[in-house]
Amino acid sequence: MDGHLFSDESKVDGYRFAGALVAAEDVRRVRREVLTWRVGESHRFHTSHERPEARERAVASLLRMAGTVDLAVIEHAKTHPEFLAREACVAGMALWAGSAGVTRWLLERDGPSERRDRQTIAALIRLGAIPKLRYSHAPGVSEPLLWIADLAAWMWSRGGEHRAALAPLIVHHEVVRDEADAAA
Repeated sequence: MDGHLFSDESKVDGYRFAGALVAAEDVRRVRREVLTWRVGESHRFHTSHERPEARERAVASLLRMAGTVDLAVIEHAKTHPEFLAREACVAGMALWAGSAGVTRWLLERDGPSERRDRQTIAALIRLGAIPKLRYSHAPGVSEPLLWIADLAAWMWSRGGEHRAALAPLIVHHEVVRDEADAAA
């Protein structure tokens, strides 16, 4: 599979990294659908800023894409320091992506983390832990498929019925720990 992965995080009550995997041949069609999530003149959909009705429409749309969009959620068991949690989640997502046929990975831009993200992914490629893939960062407004990961991370963080609603799309869930946790 020539898969394209789009990821974003939630830092609410822990650290969660969600990834939306879409086959290359489906990217344009899924992007057109996700663009319908915007409300009014908005340039993007950002789950935490949307009204409940807009979120419900987005969730319904996402659920209709089950089988076309697969979701992976990587969680960190500990929240602090945040940069270690993110690094462990990025590594976990990269390892999963390597086994899932991902050839391109777009991470939502999170300024201070970008350099470490690139170092983590490059090191895994160099070590042969994952196959070579193209990866970069972009702001959420520039790529609608990042909105899927934003919605998934938000829903997973909310738990309960929100998390349960994602079940048809979840193909991978993992709780990771950083090396400092593992050594303790």
